[in-house]
Amino acid sequence: MRTALSLGERVASVASRVRGGSVALLYRRSSSDPSPSADGLMKSPVAAHPLPWGEGCVPRVAAQRLACLALCVLFLFACRLDMHVQPKYKPLDPSSFFGDGRSVRPEVPGTVAHGHLRTDELLYTGRVNGQPADQFPFPITRQVLERGRERFNVYCSPCHDYTGNGNGLVVQRGFPPPPSYHIDRLMKAPAGHFFDVITNGYGAMYSYAERVEPRDRWAIVAYIRALQLSQHASLDDVPAQEREHLTGQSK
Repeated sequence: MRTALSLGERVASVASRVRGGSVALLYRRSSSDPSPSADGLMKSPVAAHPLPWGEGCVPRVAAQRLACLALCVLFLFACRLDMHVQPKYKPLDPSSFFGDGRSVRPEVPGTVAHGHLRTDELLYTGRVNGQPADQFPFPITRQVLERGRERFNVYCSPCHDYTGNGNGLVVQRGFPPPPSYHIDRLMKAPAGHFFDVITNGYGAMYSYAERVEPRDRWAIVAYIRALQLSQHASLDDVPAQEREHLTGQSK
């Protein structure tokens, strides 16, 4: 039979079993039953009180607390206004916050939108010192001419036709004909004139600035120059190595 344990020993024993998760019941000491039980613990007529934890209970309690915390955070985030009822101004809504009563604020003077700083006068206006320029802002290569031909056929040929004579399909159906590129006035016009017309429109022609970006406008101008040259070129304008080929075909 085990000997009776002191109070300190019993506390140490219970503590060690609690840490190991092996204690299922803990009995209170009672003055009416001072004798120790077979396992050394004092029994009491009071009903046994089970410990609030068992095997692996400490990690479970921590997990439960974390789950409760997560639910609380979720409920906090759920307390919001939906996107379609958020406080905002619609375009042209009045506002009592600003002195002028407008919710839309005017642009700050001198500011330029990102990517719209146009310091190259020739590239963006076709002018040099305010006058139409007869030069291009970048070298004209075969690739540029091919791009100009493709853009010309899309945007210009419906009125100007594919040769630049001004007899496109819409003209054949009653639209006022544009002047031919091959008249003396336009043959002598500087390249910047054509760029300006594409950008700002001319007569019945509206602006294509929103449809054709500046470099493509210059590519179209370069192709117009190629069309003009094609209609007024002579054999002397053909490179020497190509002349024999052309004269051989004509025989």
